[in-house]
Amino acid sequence: MLIELEKARTRNNVVRIFREELDGPDGWTDGFVVDANEEMVLLQLVDDSVRLNGYQILFLEDISDFAHPAPFNDFQKKVLALRGEEVVDPEVELDDLAVLLIDISEEFGLVTLHREEIEPDSCEIGRVVRADAVTYELEEIGSDARWFDDTFEYDLYDITRIEFGGAYEDALLIANDDMGDDAYELSDDYPDDGMIESKD
Repeated sequence: MLIELEKARTRNNVVRIFREELDGPDGWTDGFVVDANEEMVLLQLVDDSVRLNGYQILFLEDISDFAHPAPFNDFQKKVLALRGEEVVDPEVELDDLAVLLIDISEEFGLVTLHREEIEPDSCEIGRVVRADAVTYELEEIGSDARWFDDTFEYDLYDITRIEFGGAYEDALLIANDDMGDDAYELSDDYPDDGMIESKD
């Protein structure tokens, strides 16, 4: 699989990735392969409106199948070219998951973390303030764009999908920046377990 992902990256083709156990038989992700190693693949996503919309990291062990090139590769590449949108390497290293989360948080401000085997219908969004070989500590932001004033600890290897640099994360940052003194919310207003509904 890694060899085929590298071919897709070299040829700058869109791939379609399936994770049947996590996404079901009708779910997939379309994107350009930016980087990959024996554990993870980094994609720049192509959304339903045929625009580049942030990045996603998937784990190779979860991938059940993938198509290279994706079914609408030629159309998607043509539209993106006409719009002047080009694949951009976010320059994050995939070698160490804990370091990766810290780097994304520092460079992009927010990271969306999915733990689909535990919570298939929700995700956490925030900035990772600490991570080690076992756990990570997340300062979370709610769907109202306010930071929680406490942090939450999770198991590192419960993560099944990582997203960052997309339109939704950007919207949260813009709204939060505009709030000034109201950028944080009180802890008694938190949803259960500090989770918000998935943006999918």
